[in-house]
Amino acid sequence: MPEPEPRDPYRPLLWPELIHRLRPFAAEVSHPVYIVGGAVRDALAGRPVHDVDLAVAQGGIRLARRIANGLDGGFFVLDRERDVARALLDTKDGKILIDVAGFRGASLLADLADRDFTINAMAVELGTDCTQIIDPLGGEADARAKVLRQCGPDSLHNDPLRALRALRLAAQFALRIEPATRLSIHAVSDRLYDSSAERVRDEFWRLLALPRVGAALRVASATGLLERIVPETCDLSARPARNDAYSDAWQETLATLTNLRQIVAAFGPQRSDQHGATFGVGMLVMQLDRWRPQLQQHLQHSWPNGRPHSALLMLAAMLCAAGEASIAAELAVKRARAMCLANVECERLNAVLRWQREPLLLTELSDLNLYRFWRKTGVAGVDACLLAAARYLGEAGSRLNQDDWLAFVERITRLLQVRFEGMATTEPLLDGKSLMRALKLPPGPRVGVLLEHIREAQVSGQVNTVTEALAAARDWLESDGAQ
Repeated sequence: MPEPEPRDPYRPLLWPELIHRLRPFAAEVSHPVYIVGGAVRDALAGRPVHDVDLAVAQGGIRLARRIANGLDGGFFVLDRERDVARALLDTKDGKILIDVAGFRGASLLADLADRDFTINAMAVELGTDCTQIIDPLGGEADARAKVLRQCGPDSLHNDPLRALRALRLAAQFALRIEPATRLSIHAVSDRLYDSSAERVRDEFWRLLALPRVGAALRVASATGLLERIVPETCDLSARPARNDAYSDAWQETLATLTNLRQIVAAFGPQRSDQHGATFGVGMLVMQLDRWRPQLQQHLQHSWPNGRPHSALLMLAAMLCAAGEASIAAELAVKRARAMCLANVECERLNAVLRWQREPLLLTELSDLNLYRFWRKTGVAGVDACLLAAARYLGEAGSRLNQDDWLAFVERITRLLQVRFEGMATTEPLLDGKSLMRALKLPPGPRVGVLLEHIREAQVSGQVNTVTEALAAARDWLESDGAQ
């Protein structure tokens, strides 16, 4: 088949300023350089282009190095054998990745045919004015029809991870997966882990970060992919629901995920009125909006390799109904380790699920109870509050009692007020050395127990001075509790 000719697209391509800065580099090499993949797809749709993939017949690594040097960026060789390298650029819109690769085959046509989906198999020659597309597989027509179609019958079989990517793209861009591609997804679901656990994790994390995560996971469950990644969800679909609002516990979990995503988005930098449109989420957002900067900072935390904290919360929501809190926490750590998450992520996931029910059970909001809640949960207590709220709404469904919900929202509000605004008299009156010196105590765990006893007495108003603190410590030592 001859090389496809460039042609005008049905609408103008919308390129960022960066593309025009890259064009001179194409003139420095002897082979045509092509923009390929998602950048062309997004430029055609009028969406922001965040990262750019370039393809060239040969010299991909050399070109990436020239771009990095010319634009004061970082440079990394990704795959020397396949001639793939990356330039990492700092721009006014944040960091942008420029990945440059040699053709996947003998020609541009072979390169495009070897890609995953037709909407990602369009190209634009960088050395031109970048107004025409090269589209041998009908990606433009599929993009206009909002259809996700594999490039060929072996596209998913050659790389089963593309099945998971299909679900992400379909949810992200509201695409319909055409029948042959859907059949291929089913056919390769058992081979998902032909890819490394890290690759599966990273693709799954992108899916968890989607606004329509519930819809994406629903399809993932129906196609058999989800049970390969989070097999604990299989048990949920067979478990009876708590009420008649949903057919099974998995539906409750999906509702929890949807509510949690709305809550997270409501405190994000791009929230809209839609994020608080329902009564349940709307009342929570209204009460907590005074701490929006603190919540936004908390939720925008990134874990190793830039994994978003919000995705970790979505995983917690998937597992929170897997059993009692302690069981769910153990299962979560096991799943997190199978996904090759970092130890800090495993620890946070464990803590969130261990304390997920505490906001529901904490009915007496005394200063001492509030202190004890934050003392044991730490920063994970914020996640526990948000997850508890999402789970409350997910389990209630259409039977949500408004008065009960408002009472729960008040409880969450009080908890977060203590977290973000502080509690009086929490500064310790004594440290360990002062306590040991005053009471002539040897070092040991008893000192820590005494200090905690003094802090609780401070919080409850029983102790206000150093003298009172030492007296309380002596009383406690003489009591049966110190033996």
